[in-house]
Amino acid sequence: MSTLMEQLLNKIGLRDVPNIIEKTSELMRLLELKSANIPLQINEYAKIVICGDISAKVLGIACDQEQAIKISGLRKTHYINNRRMMEKLLDINKPLTIKEVCKKLNLNDVWKKAEELLQLYHNVMSSENIDVDINHPQYSIMAVFMACKLCKKKVSKPKLLPLSNLRPTQWQHLEQRWDKLLALHYKESANNKDELSNVHNNNAQQTAEITNNTKGSQQLPSEIEDYETWKARMLNEAKAKLQGSEM
Repeated sequence: MSTLMEQLLNKIGLRDVPNIIEKTSELMRLLELKSANIPLQINEYAKIVICGDISAKVLGIACDQEQAIKISGLRKTHYINNRRMMEKLLDINKPLTIKEVCKKLNLNDVWKKAEELLQLYHNVMSSENIDVDINHPQYSIMAVFMACKLCKKKVSKPKLLPLSNLRPTQWQHLEQRWDKLLALHYKESANNKDELSNVHNNNAQQTAEITNNTKGSQQLPSEIEDYETWKARMLNEAKAKLQGSEM
């Protein structure tokens, strides 16, 4: 078993992590006891890989999820569901919530913004049919990081990285993905608000010009004509033409 475990942990990049084999062996033994009445529908290879993944989390080390899923031989959703079930059976501590992370790092003034960004990320991923485990700490931690950027709040990335269960390169890739997503969707939302504000200001300005212009008010440029007035006028003209042609 130990040789097979070493081989599988090596394939997911965890073999040289201190205490990883001992921790994985411990979780495997505990899992065997806890799952006696709830048999898991996965083979021994998958159990070892998932226990190695969970062990890395317990030890504060990032695990390459994509590689782990590939080596386990499971579909992504199947892997995630079994990992979650095994964490519950093993009574592994749940990741910190956004509010808990912000409290821990003295970032209490950004937690609402972080939750807003996490919800936006989840909505965009769902709309694009991209399956992500939004409960994974990488997303909540990245939401906090991005909220700090938007709010111009200083935050220590080295303090956030261990909480995300990501390696530096994985963090970099996720950060780039969030930057692109927010540039497209969050900025778009902000721009829409600005455009609405500009439209409101322009309409107010045009109204003031119409009120103040006491000369030639009947010859105002058509581009400042109210849309509803223009639509009604065009419909009336069209009806008049139709009636004229019928006569």
